[in-house]
Amino acid sequence: MANEPYSATRVILLFDLAGVLLEFCGVESTSKLSAGAVSAQKFGDFWSKSPVADHLYRGRISPEEFASGAVTEWALTTTPTEFLIAFRQWLVGPYEGAFELLAKLRRNHTLACLSNTNVLDCERFRAELRLHERFDFCFFSNEIGLRKPDIDCYRHVLERLNAQPAEVVFFDDNLECVEGAKAAGISAYQCVGLASLRKRLAALTLL
Repeated sequence: MANEPYSATRVILLFDLAGVLLEFCGVESTSKLSAGAVSAQKFGDFWSKSPVADHLYRGRISPEEFASGAVTEWALTTTPTEFLIAFRQWLVGPYEGAFELLAKLRRNHTLACLSNTNVLDCERFRAELRLHERFDFCFFSNEIGLRKPDIDCYRHVLERLNAQPAEVVFFDDNLECVEGAKAAGISAYQCVGLASLRKRLAALTLL
């Protein structure tokens, strides 16, 4: 891959979490619970289009209400309580070397994260993973009431960062969220997993 040096004098690196820095097993878990009925495509469509998922991401319903809705929409035979137990384990943890990479990047750049998430994950982000100590800014959809790929979400982040779009580089595993950031004027790249992220950072001469 040819180098694509980033030219802004001030660079803020903005990261999605699950699928980029943190290992995620939601697709596999849901496929198992549904005996294969919920495919990766169906899983992705649910998070993009379902009002239940949207309300969870925006902090408008409790995890328990979400679990009930998800079980109904996916026609699962498991109970909402059983689903919620599995749901809590979807975020496996950081990819090996992810936090070391952040520490290295933070020597020269401002780091921020932007994640579509929920109150359960946020509790873990702070208590266990201590993401607030690894990033200069953390933006969680359920706390700001805005979600990717809505353009207002990215505009909110830019305002809070006191930054122009050209000063921010965004990395997400979801192409829809990448396109949403681009619509807000932000340079954005799809990266699936840590190896993909490292490769992109190197190509942009940000690593």
